[in-house]
Amino acid sequence: MSGIGLALAAAGAFMQFRQGQAQAAMYEGAARNLEVQAQYTRFNAKGESLKYKKQAADQLEGTLIRLAQINAAAGAGHMDPFSGNPFGLKIRALNVGGTNFAMAGLNETITRLTGESQAKMQLWQAGQARAAAKTAKRSGIMSAMFTLASGAFNYYQTSIPGSTAPLAPITPPPPPTSGGGFGMNLPGSMGAAPPGAYFGTGPNYGYVVGPGMMGT
Repeated sequence: MSGIGLALAAAGAFMQFRQGQAQAAMYEGAARNLEVQAQYTRFNAKGESLKYKKQAADQLEGTLIRLAQINAAAGAGHMDPFSGNPFGLKIRALNVGGTNFAMAGLNETITRLTGESQAKMQLWQAGQARAAAKTAKRSGIMSAMFTLASGAFNYYQTSIPGSTAPLAPITPPPPPTSGGGFGMNLPGSMGAAPPGAYFGTGPNYGYVVGPGMMGT
């Protein structure tokens, strides 16, 4: 029976070790998945930021074209008297075009930095998953070692043979001396009974007593 217990302990230790490996593999897979997501997040943020960067370039090009049109119209003398002078038109074009250009550039920066922050968070989560994988693997090994140690200890306890030496017989006390009796003529004895006398029945009782004593 002790051998069966040891075998069960070994099987339990193996299962705990395999369970720790399975948990570690699961955390490792999660870490790799997060790392891939971080790369995709950076790539996606870069793509979105390029859209805003193109918008900024288009706004700058449109502003330059508008200024060129104002200069051409002013040089040709085809200015509308109700639209203002060429200098005012240039200021208005630079104001609108510069605002749109700055807004597009800001959106490009925000999109890129936001994607980078999300990617770093995903990489941090991947690091946490890898740390959890190491902990799970270490925990499985420790649990397996503890189970094996417990099984070995139980096997050692149950495999020690018990003592089969016979018990030593109980030696009854010597019979009382003759000549005893009841009364106060025997000092130092209980109820004037001589030392060594027993009363009643059962173990160490009913011992042979002298004539005139109680008990059989």
